[in-house]
Amino acid sequence: MNLFVSTFVNKIDKKGRVSLPSIFRAALPKDHKNEIILSKSIRNNVIDGLSVTRVNEIAKRINNLDFFSEEHEDFTTSIFSEMVPTNLDREGRFLIPEKFKKFADIEDEVSFIGQGYYFQIVNPVVAIDLQKKSRTRLNLNKKSLGKILSGDVND
Repeated sequence: MNLFVSTFVNKIDKKGRVSLPSIFRAALPKDHKNEIILSKSIRNNVIDGLSVTRVNEIAKRINNLDFFSEEHEDFTTSIFSEMVPTNLDREGRFLIPEKFKKFADIEDEVSFIGQGYYFQIVNPVVAIDLQKKSRTRLNLNKKSLGKILSGDVND
């Protein structure tokens, strides 16, 4: 499976379109090559970009929760009601809804940050800050990829 990796900064054109980086387009599933799902992140004021496949995986996990629980309702309401499906044009461009731009404080350019199975669309200044904070947290908590891969995440 292809992953969303790396960081790119792209300008938003006069018509409000932005190009999804080609490496990200290549990571989209073949049966949904021109479709992405945009969602407001539940952790930060950034936009999450997901493939249809990833949304289906999230839906399956949420579906395993007790249907009548507040947790199930909170996840379904917070995630699915905020999602906006969008299609890429032939050049790989798409529109970011205005309410999402306001949420993420985006004006004329965006950073695309690869997150593995999804990506984030972020104000470029915020992107630098998020990347620094993430690395700092990992270093402070002495987290390493070796520990995570070995299953020893509690040290």
